[in-house]
Amino acid sequence: MISIIIPLYNKEKAIESSLRSVVSQSYKDFEIIVVDDGSTDESVRIVEQFMHNYESLCRYTIITQENGGPSKARNTGIKAARGEWIVTLDADDELAENALLIMMQEVESHPEADIIDFCGYVRCKDQLHRRFHPIRGWVKNPYRALYFRQISPSCGHAIIRSNISKSNLYDEKIRRFEDYELELRLIRNAKIYSSQYVTEIHNVDFAEASSARKNICEDFLGHLCFSKGDFWYKMCLYRFFVEERPNYPMACRDMYPALFYRYDLLLLHKILLKIEKLFR
Repeated sequence: MISIIIPLYNKEKAIESSLRSVVSQSYKDFEIIVVDDGSTDESVRIVEQFMHNYESLCRYTIITQENGGPSKARNTGIKAARGEWIVTLDADDELAENALLIMMQEVESHPEADIIDFCGYVRCKDQLHRRFHPIRGWVKNPYRALYFRQISPSCGHAIIRSNISKSNLYDEKIRRFEDYELELRLIRNAKIYSSQYVTEIHNVDFAEASSARKNICEDFLGHLCFSKGDFWYKMCLYRFFVEERPNYPMACRDMYPALFYRYDLLLLHKILLKIEKLFR
């Protein structure tokens, strides 16, 4: 069984489409766990009314809690999951047609995999754009692949073994880029297979801009540790640092003063980005 975790916070305009994309799947051995993180709009009522119409066809659970952020909401769902595999789906995104069937076919074809990463579409004003996803097959160097944005195994287009997911929960102190922090931990010892099949549609029209937090400690940028990990792990952190430091210029100078003068790393990073363009 697949457990589909949907964190919910004030998504009354999008949640029904998200749920419809799940209940219409051809593969039926799944459960839906919606975790309401203190919504103040009509989101919960819409979920209850929609799922009432499908209660004879699929297993579902609605959990309500006080607002604690996306990490806590996802963790609540993961802890409650009963399936052997877990998929997290944001409340404003959708599963592609036959996504669960495709996922399980890949699971059966690669039984030793802990994580299978799939491709996805980005929908903007009814136009679909395929995400950059060049790798097909076993991911031999996950941190290198993550640095080049070739995998993204914690989003709605990845399926993860339940025991792996339950032992690598989201950091609830982090409310921005909590997914990237999790990815760095998930891929450390996992066997990852990358598939070219499309399983998820990310709806840009409903997505909210991820603005900087007032406190950098609520952002993954406030928790970078360069003293551990191999070369590519550190380059993942450095790329993240370079791209996000404009949001916290003073705090970053206070927390990571030495990085501002690592011109060797900056040069190497720019060279690697040029190499990345060759893959596209």
